[in-house]
Amino acid sequence: MTSADGLSLGRIAGIPVRLSRSWFLLTLLIVFGYGSFLSSRFPWLGPGAYGAALVFAVLLAVSVLIHELSHGLSAKAFGWSVAGINLTLMGGHTTFPSGRASAGRSALVSLAGPVSNLVLAAIGWAVLAWADVGGWPALVLYLLTTSNGFVGIFNLLPGIPLDGGYVVEALVWKVTGSRDAGTRAAAVLGFVASAGLLVWLVASGAWHSLGMIVLTVMVAFIILSGSLQAYRNIAMRKAVGTLSVAGLARPTVPVDRMQPLSDFPSLPDPRAVFVVTGTDGKGLGVVDGQAMMAADAAGDLSATAESLMVSVAWDNPVPGNLKGQALVSQIARLPGRIWPVASWQGRGSVLFETDVIDAVKRGQSDRNHP
Repeated sequence: MTSADGLSLGRIAGIPVRLSRSWFLLTLLIVFGYGSFLSSRFPWLGPGAYGAALVFAVLLAVSVLIHELSHGLSAKAFGWSVAGINLTLMGGHTTFPSGRASAGRSALVSLAGPVSNLVLAAIGWAVLAWADVGGWPALVLYLLTTSNGFVGIFNLLPGIPLDGGYVVEALVWKVTGSRDAGTRAAAVLGFVASAGLLVWLVASGAWHSLGMIVLTVMVAFIILSGSLQAYRNIAMRKAVGTLSVAGLARPTVPVDRMQPLSDFPSLPDPRAVFVVTGTDGKGLGVVDGQAMMAADAAGDLSATAESLMVSVAWDNPVPGNLKGQALVSQIARLPGRIWPVASWQGRGSVLFETDVIDAVKRGQSDRNHP
């Protein structure tokens, strides 16, 4: 099944797998770039070198899938939630909605991917060295071996978003007890690694190859972008760390669903909202502030509470003691945009998604502009 996000490949061990549209662009780059290399490396292939490059592109996708599955399965073994795997122009990534819970486990999950590829590459090299294979079987084995070796080594480069960067982050986090210190260390090494790749491109003479220029610059850009994002993530985590349901929940004042705007009581708290109740006293929704102001400005004071109402996910209460990342992870899994706080008993409080987002933005802004 296809969508704007790409082609769905189904589920493996319960993990959704998607093939991004950008992967096809990567395939074209490999066919034309790597095809010329294979043509010179294996002259007997002739024009078939470009077909072999296509085989390499497919095997590279399989290698990346093995890599990401290793991340996903190891994460599931630790009880982490795995949202899915996406194969893209940049390789692939596995999404963990709940984040990286601890330094040690983060390091192990990060290492699982490249280690799986390097093990497969080592097996491939051993077979090539000791087994008597030739022709196309040997070529396919060579391509499978090199693709896994490339994916494994490439991902061990010490820069976020590569696994090597996350391993650096986890190790420094483990030693210092500060995840932010780990992220900074990974970001700095990422800047060094991206600069080092460009220096290597010039010093080694690899810049004579257009394919190597494109590949090296692309990798350097990925690491540089990841390092910049890592610094932004520090500010994001600090902002998220200040969140709490207790600080963001809005108190409620009940109004009957047929009660006209003219009969609404005064709100005792500027952050309070009107909760619309039915004849049984149970909540139906909350009055939308903008709709209420529009009706008031138009002089439509006969508008009923029900006509000004927006829905609330009453069946999905948010625990009142949630804070920080636990709060963000919880509401990310819940349907709706407004939720009752778990203490809701007809006169409780509600939590707005927009209030959570605004609090995070304020926290980031305060740290960027002291």
